Amino acid sequence: MIQLQHLSKSYRKKQILHHVSLEIEGIFGLLGPNGAGKTTLMKVLCGLTSVSGGQISIDGKSVVKRKYADVSREVGFLPQDFNIYPSLKVEDVLLHLALLQGITTESERQEKVDEALHRVNLQDKRDMRMNDLSGGMRRRVGIAQLLLRKPKILVFDEPTAGLDIEERIRFRNLLRELGEDHTIIISSHIVEDIEFLCTKIGILQNGIVRFEGTPLELKNLARGHLSSVKVSLEELGGWMQDERVVDLNEHGEQIEVRYLEEAAASSSDIEPKLMDGYLMVMRGSK
Repeated sequence: MIQLQHLSKSYRKKQILHHVSLEIEGIFGLLGPNGAGKTTLMKVLCGLTSVSGGQISIDGKSVVKRKYADVSREVGFLPQDFNIYPSLKVEDVLLHLALLQGITTESERQEKVDEALHRVNLQDKRDMRMNDLSGGMRRRVGIAQLLLRKPKILVFDEPTAGLDIEERIRFRNLLRELGEDHTIIISSHIVEDIEFLCTKIGILQNGIVRFEGTPLELKNLARGHLSSVKVSLEELGGWMQDERVVDLNEHGEQIEVRYLEEAAASSSDIEPKLMDGYLMVMRGSK
């Protein structure tokens, strides 16, 4: 359990985080537009930047004043693109990183690298050079190097951005598996990833928490607020200018337009999606 209490962060007289309070456990998804403060919050959690005020505790123990070396034993952070030592083989990269992490015995390093490669399903790629791996494979190597020191908490920034559909599915499945014995925090613009993976969601906007709850609770914010209409292709242009539109579905020669209504309509029986709830939160905070 990670608890954030009234967390604030200022940088060059600009307030980036405003009294952020969250309870993080399981697989936690962090949503929000660009500039919402998501990356800053993740850096704070990883001990990579200080806070201006507030408290962070992991299992009841404060980490605000602890050194980065102490925090990094419990928290592992994977950035969007992991491409360290591009000319080296995967196994050599991990063996070197294990040494840098203080694993001094050669046999122990090899054992931990073998275990990590097995966990991320890259045993057969150990002799490939980093530069020759796909983006998804490089990110799996990034996870492998985190697992060498077995942190309790794994933090991922846009983990599936830029991956093709097959790689995204593989990566999602890996994160779900890791969630069985780690607390995982995912920041993503891809709502489908959050919906598939996360047991709890937080939404940030302008450094302020706008929502905290389960995926079902977020969906239910849009329940009763959805309407739809079928239009021709000629009529579609007019609807595309309407900010209420959230989804389009093709039905033969007609297009079904789904849109959000501010006032709840008791007659609406359209099942909401996670994106609908997210848009309700964002529009309600304007």
